[in-house]
Amino acid sequence: MNEDKQLKGILQMAVNNAVSRMQILRKPADRRCLFNEYKEWLGESIDDEVLAIPSEII
Repeated sequence: MNEDKQLKGILQMAVNNAVSRMQILRKPADRRCLFNEYKEWLGESIDDEVLAIPSEII
């Protein structure tokens, strides 16, 4: 159960980072591009492999 909690924490951090980065961008097209990048990175399912997870919020 601890691994599940840790995974949820990491995903929460990644989503928070994505939202923070999107809030900084002014152009809707740039925000959409970033959204699609994260969508591709996170995959369709929680069981998909994640290649890299940022260790710090950018």
